[in-house]
Amino acid sequence: MMGGITVLVSMLLVVILLSGMITTPIRKLTEYARAVRDGKKVALPRLGKNEIAELGTAFEEMRDALEGKQYIERYVQTLAHEVKSPLSAIRGATDLLNENMAPEQQKHFIGNIRVESERIESIIEKLLLLSSLESKKTIRKNELINLYELIQNLRRNLTPLLEGKQLELDVSGTTSCNIEGDTFLISQAISNLLQNAIDFSPVGSKISAAVFRSNDNYIKIEIKDSGAGIPKYAIDKVYERFYSLKRPDTGKKSSGLGLSLVKEIVLLHNGTIELSNVPDGGTKATLSFPIRYS
Repeated sequence: MMGGITVLVSMLLVVILLSGMITTPIRKLTEYARAVRDGKKVALPRLGKNEIAELGTAFEEMRDALEGKQYIERYVQTLAHEVKSPLSAIRGATDLLNENMAPEQQKHFIGNIRVESERIESIIEKLLLLSSLESKKTIRKNELINLYELIQNLRRNLTPLLEGKQLELDVSGTTSCNIEGDTFLISQAISNLLQNAIDFSPVGSKISAAVFRSNDNYIKIEIKDSGAGIPKYAIDKVYERFYSLKRPDTGKKSSGLGLSLVKEIVLLHNGTIELSNVPDGGTKATLSFPIRYS
């Protein structure tokens, strides 16, 4: 009798073990597939060395192949479209320089050529970085980043721009808010937001940057300016590549890649970004990172 019970228990344990070995990889692969469907940046989970693992590897290879083809097509099209305008401006300026004109006019058109050349260079550099970010699934270089100190360093770097518009940048919050991630990328994201705040702030106004731990288990960065805010028609478009609003001081637009870069960087760090208009005027950019990364 006892022998029979022992055999039965052993068989049940074997069934449970085999079931776990099969169902766990399937569950992981299903979760991975759903995350890919939802556009999340996820890496293929460990699935062991069975047929399910081979299926996962095949799925990953198919995903990379399809995404790679789409990246090439999309970036060739967008690069050709965006570079066309500055190239036309450069061509027009060089044609005019062949004519007899006053030195002041020559200086003006040479300046235009320099500005448009720098614009092309900026577009290419940002597109290459954006393409690299979108192809990544995880951050490989993890460092401990003190966000308060990082923003203080960025403030020092941005001093010429701030002084040029007589702007005050107030940095406040918790000095011990740390996250794990790529220091260069996080610095790029926050710097982009601060530069946007500078561009859209009126002369002599104030910009604030606060770092704190929220009650919903997130470390947050809030950057506020005193500008006119985001027009309603633009709120759903600001993250689109090459979409840009005119700067109030110059009437010119940026490359339109800054916020796309910020969003990709934040997603790679398992965070979120939210842009909203402040009731009493201005725009607020909020970056949120899960507390488990602190």
